[in-house]
Amino acid sequence: MAEAIDPRAITGPEYQRTKDPVMASTLIGAHTLEHMYGRAFLVLIPQIYITLGLAPIQAGFLDAVRQLSGGATSMTGGFFVDMFQHRRAHILAFSMSLIAIGYFLVSIAPTFGLILAALALASAGTALWHPPALGLLAQRFPKRRGLFISLHRSAGNVGDWLGPLIVGGLLAIVGWRWIVGGGTPVLLLFAIVIFFLLRNVGGPKIEGVDYGAKFRTQIRDMRESFKGTGMWWIFTVSAVRGMGDRSLLWVIPLYLSDQLELSPFWVGFHVALLAAPGIFAGPLFGALSDRIGRKPIIMLIMASAVIFPTTMVLGGDGPGMTVSVLLFGLFLFSVNSLTQAAAIDVAAGKGLEGTFIGLMWGSNAFFGAMASIIAGVVVEYIGWHAAFYFASGLFFLGFLSSLALPGDFIRRDPQSA
Repeated sequence: MAEAIDPRAITGPEYQRTKDPVMASTLIGAHTLEHMYGRAFLVLIPQIYITLGLAPIQAGFLDAVRQLSGGATSMTGGFFVDMFQHRRAHILAFSMSLIAIGYFLVSIAPTFGLILAALALASAGTALWHPPALGLLAQRFPKRRGLFISLHRSAGNVGDWLGPLIVGGLLAIVGWRWIVGGGTPVLLLFAIVIFFLLRNVGGPKIEGVDYGAKFRTQIRDMRESFKGTGMWWIFTVSAVRGMGDRSLLWVIPLYLSDQLELSPFWVGFHVALLAAPGIFAGPLFGALSDRIGRKPIIMLIMASAVIFPTTMVLGGDGPGMTVSVLLFGLFLFSVNSLTQAAAIDVAAGKGLEGTFIGLMWGSNAFFGAMASIIAGVVVEYIGWHAAFYFASGLFFLGFLSSLALPGDFIRRDPQSA
């Protein structure tokens, strides 16, 4: 029986049919489009909330379902991406296609339940993108892993910035259903382009691989990566950050619309403002973490994230709110890239990049979904301001968890580069 091939062999020059610059620019650029849809949907939540006459708890479910579907897909998808690395182009193209179909179904769904089902489909597509994309970047650029993962995140921030601005403007002239379904042809076209450009990114299928043995090896290596390495603390920080993130992201646009009575344009402006600073801060923090280690940067970001949800409330409807949103965005989306890079640092050389990216996204999503629902309950029974304080408390727990991160292993190992 053939031996399972060493996953590191996939990075050998004989398998790198797609050049690194083409691969990196395609993955990083397409991530912008994927995030345009995901973040723009937050601006649409107040419109769906009003149109369907939803309660705050139901609005929380709009985000929670996206997280649960994405989490389930990430946790299983990442493992099998590593199993079948030669199929990564197919997976990336399928991911973009699934996003297109899912959001088109959202646009025509007549009931709240069917909207949730269609959102689950679209979110599965979104989640399926990250394991192969981030895994490829981590494998191809080991010496600058933090930088390239942060560049991927930064491109997502560009989409997070553009999407809400575009949708906020469009809502003045068309309804939310037209906006959700209107981008379907563009997404499907991008799926075709991605497959064409990256069709050889994973190399050819390697004959004689014993996939049963490879499966058992991956399970063994995954378990070993959690033993005495600090991996549990990386996942804890990431999950608690995800809870703070998801408890707040849907609350902000609804609070601005329902309580501060801002127009759709200004709601979109503030949601875009969350992402704008991360376009530049993400790569900066990523490159810095490659030089001095992940832990001090993660601690700084988590400590800063504690402050700004509270100042958003204290700022009222004046400039204080806007400045708090801007500063919150400076730190919020940077730590996710660093925890991903830290997890891959620990598992370096085992061919488990997609597995750990998937596990991390999955755990973030499941805990984030729980936080979204809790935030909805908090809003309905206590009030809007309490939801912001709830998020600050979660970020504080994340900061405390970051103190427990061992500092030595969350530093790029030159031997793995």
